[in-house]
Amino acid sequence: MINDHLNNTLPNWVSRTLFRDEDLDRYAALSKELLVTPTQQMLKFCDGGRALVDRYNRDKPLWKAFRQAVTQRHPTLPAWQGDVRIKGYRIESIVELAVYRRIERICPQAVRVMVQPPVRESVVQARADFGLYVRGKPTLYVEVVGTVTRDGRSISEDAEGLRNAIEERLLRYVGMAPVEVLHIDEVCDPASLTARLGQAFVRAQAL
Repeated sequence: MINDHLNNTLPNWVSRTLFRDEDLDRYAALSKELLVTPTQQMLKFCDGGRALVDRYNRDKPLWKAFRQAVTQRHPTLPAWQGDVRIKGYRIESIVELAVYRRIERICPQAVRVMVQPPVRESVVQARADFGLYVRGKPTLYVEVVGTVTRDGRSISEDAEGLRNAIEERLLRYVGMAPVEVLHIDEVCDPASLTARLGQAFVRAQAL
């Protein structure tokens, strides 16, 4: 039975055909590729993801029902987590969590990742999303921009309102500390993210 915000109640014989098996399978495949269950915003940058958003993100109850249907069909998906804490620090977004899980999967032994390390070079109190440490010392910071694409487009009007704060956060590194910036569309492309992180690991060990 599917209910929406208009109090429409579809009969079971319709509900059973509302969610296409191929759509449920596509969302599950994307989740396994990204190592997280992607949000609607993330799906827009995934192969085949925008079609899922257009079809099932018409209102919150419908999207919730779609996600439940995915879980019922694919019970071994990465767990959805709304409040993720790693080493005592809170991961701010699913986009950041995707980066952290990818780092953990491919990080070389010589590099250690820290969550929300202090930016020691900053004249004001500041923390990065992640820090790459080599021989116990921070050598490179990683900032995840989950609301802006690599070509500078904000993903929504609400995201545009955050733009000034994001720019200020990134500008603090100029002439002060080494940083790699990862955008949402890069994070949602596993090959691109793996390549970018590989470059970051090489850079961290060379500094």
